[in-house]
Amino acid sequence: MNPDNPFYHRGPIHDARFFWNRTEEVEQTRLLLGLGQSVSLVGPRRIGKSSLLLQLLGANRTGGGPDRYVYFNCEGWSAASPASLHALLLEAIGADSFPTTAPSVPPDSPLDYRRFREGVLNAIPPGARLVLMLDEFESLSANPSLDAGFFSGLRALASTGRVVFVTASARSLGWLTFAEPTALSSPFFNIFTQIVLRPFAWDVAAEMLRHFSERTGSPFADATVDFVLSLSGPHPFFVQIAAFYAFALRNPASGLLEIADQKRVRREFLAQAESHWRYAWSELQPVDRKQLAISTDLRVAKPGLLRRLGELALLDNDGALLSPLLAAFLARQPVEGLLQAPPLVIDESQRRVVVDGQALDLTGLEYELLHLLAAQAGEVVSQAVIQSALWPGDDGKADNSERLKSVVKSLRRKLGEQSHLLQNARGVGYIFAAERIQPPNR
Repeated sequence: MNPDNPFYHRGPIHDARFFWNRTEEVEQTRLLLGLGQSVSLVGPRRIGKSSLLLQLLGANRTGGGPDRYVYFNCEGWSAASPASLHALLLEAIGADSFPTTAPSVPPDSPLDYRRFREGVLNAIPPGARLVLMLDEFESLSANPSLDAGFFSGLRALASTGRVVFVTASARSLGWLTFAEPTALSSPFFNIFTQIVLRPFAWDVAAEMLRHFSERTGSPFADATVDFVLSLSGPHPFFVQIAAFYAFALRNPASGLLEIADQKRVRREFLAQAESHWRYAWSELQPVDRKQLAISTDLRVAKPGLLRRLGELALLDNDGALLSPLLAAFLARQPVEGLLQAPPLVIDESQRRVVVDGQALDLTGLEYELLHLLAAQAGEVVSQAVIQSALWPGDDGKADNSERLKSVVKSLRRKLGEQSHLLQNARGVGYIFAAERIQPPNR
C-alpha cells in the first residue's frame, strides 16, 4: 500500500486540506451561529458530522474571530449525572481544545448548575459568544439521569445571548425528544435550526476523486473514477473506502486498474462496506425490509421507505440507491415471512409470488409447485413427492405425471425470462435452480 495514499480517512477529518464539499453547510452554520442561532447537524454515522465540527473549530482558531468554539464529545457519557456533566463541560470550555476522547474527570465530581452557569459565563471573553459543539448528542438525550431540567439549564445559557449550541446527531432533535420523553418538555430542543448532511452529488464525488489523486502526481483515469463510484456511490465515506484500494492498486502511469485488480478492489470494498450496510439494515422497520426484499425498484416504493432510506443516506440526490452493490446486498437479506430464492420472492402470508420485482398471477397448483421447489431451491424434488403435495387426495394411487407436466409448462410460461430456473431432472423430478436465502435466526 502506498503511504502517500490520500484516501485513508475512516474517522473525522482533522486536516482541512482533505475536507471536501461541505462549504455550503459550513458557511450556513457559521452564519447562523454569528446571528446567535443554535444549529443541529443531522445525518447518519459516517456522513461527516464530526469532520464538519472540526472544520468549524479549526476555522475559528485560524480566523481569529472573537467567538470561542469548544468541542465536546458526548459519546461515553450516556450514564453520567448532571453534576458530573457540568464539570466535564466546564473543563472542556476551560481547556479550549479538541479532545479526541472525553476529558478525564472523576465521574462523581459535583458541580451544581449555579456554579456551572457562573463558570461558563466567566469563560467567555467580553463581546464574544461561546459556541459549544456537542458531538454524538444522542448519548446525552438517551441519558436517563438527564431530565428536562438539565436541558432547560442549557437553554437558559442560550437565553443570555452569549452561548449558542451546535449539536450533531444521527436523528433529528424532534425524533430524539419523542424517543426520550423525559426530555420532551424542555424548551432547549426548540431553539435549533436543523442542517441535514447528505451524500455528495455525483459530479462532486467524481471531482473529489480526481482532485486528491491529482495532488499525488498520479491521477485516476476517468475509467477508474467511474469504477470507484460504481462501487461506492457518492457517499463520502464509501468513496474513501473504494478509492483507497483503487489508488493502491492502480497503474501509476496510466491511472487504470487491471481486471484482476478491479476484482480485488471490489472484494476489499465489500469486506468493509457491508458491515455499515448491515447496520443501516438493522435501523429499517420490518415493513421496509419486506419491501426491499421483494423489490429494490424504488420507483414503486412507498414514501415511508424512501424517507427512511434517505435518513440513512442510502440514496443519491436523484432518489436512487447508492450503488448496484448496495441494491444486491439489500435484496439478499433474510426477512421473516418471506421465502427468498432470488430472483424469486414468495410472501407466504399472502401467497404472493414476485420474480424480478414483478408479481405473478398463479393458479393454486402453480403456487404450490413453485413454493415446494423454492423451499428446497438447488435440490431435486422427486415427482412422487411433488404429486403427493399437489394431489394429496390421490394418496399415490393415480399417476399424475401428465397433469404435473401441464402445471410445469404453464408455470414456466409465467416465469418468462426466468423460466430456465425451473429445470427438469430427467426421470427423477424437478429443481428450482437458485440459491435460497436462509430464514433469519436459522
